[in-house]
Amino acid sequence: MRTYLGTWQTSPSDGFWTDQDPFASEAVISCAVRLGIRGFDTARSYGKGRAEQTLSKVLRRFPDESFLVDTKIMPSVKDPAEILQASLSRLAPLKVDCLYLHWPKSGFDNLAFLRKMEALKEGGQIRKLGVCNIPPDMLKSFVSSGLCIDRIQRPVSLLWTRELAETMEFCRANGIEVAAYSPSGMGLLSGKYRVAEDLCDARASLFCFHEKCIGAYHDLLDLVRETAENNGTNCTDVALYWTKMQNPDIVILGARTAEQLEQNLSPTLCLTETELSDLSRAAAALDRASLDVCDNIFSYRW
Repeated sequence: MRTYLGTWQTSPSDGFWTDQDPFASEAVISCAVRLGIRGFDTARSYGKGRAEQTLSKVLRRFPDESFLVDTKIMPSVKDPAEILQASLSRLAPLKVDCLYLHWPKSGFDNLAFLRKMEALKEGGQIRKLGVCNIPPDMLKSFVSSGLCIDRIQRPVSLLWTRELAETMEFCRANGIEVAAYSPSGMGLLSGKYRVAEDLCDARASLFCFHEKCIGAYHDLLDLVRETAENNGTNCTDVALYWTKMQNPDIVILGARTAEQLEQNLSPTLCLTETELSDLSRAAAALDRASLDVCDNIFSYRW
């Protein structure tokens, strides 16, 4: 299992992380390097390219180090080679290891776009082809069409377990890596945010605050807190441990300060099978409550 640093939180995007300090973002990336992280996840859409630029700005300070940098692009009528080149210009002198399709687009030929992305791999411009945020049926259709997908990135956390087991099983059977993002549920599993009013960015619109979901969400938070107290740790450590026990190939950590990142990398927690099972049941209850509310963690329907 490898640890990457995610850079979504480094640049405000679509109403998320609107109060992030850019100097704190640079400090987080520097801290990641100091702590031994050599894999970084970013995207064209994070701050409209600012996250890519920030990542390059900081990693250029370490010319003797080798890094793996992944980025993502949205479906577009533009050629993916053109879109990739724009990202490379922001990331320079860094190269792109894995290029992801960030989100599938309804009413769009996602497969045809992915085949053009696959040509970038065949041409040596990228090393791996990835997809993000796609349901298992779509993943299976892509693979059955002959598309060679190297990695899928999806939320893997107690906050969102929808179709996780099915996705993991299919990926294991087909040699596809799984990269887990938002293991702390975008910070919601820290226990600091019980109601939408506790937040000052777009996380306040997430599904867990819907009237059909908030009871199960509170039950989950209460259990995470109880588990943390019983083990002399904090809620985020419990959430991260659960994610790691799902055995993804990559865990993408997000942090808004260097101190947060250090804390996330330091725990030596070990939960019992009973504790893990109880947490999984609480997460499953939240998933059942959300079935009539949304199809994915960002509170909308496909």
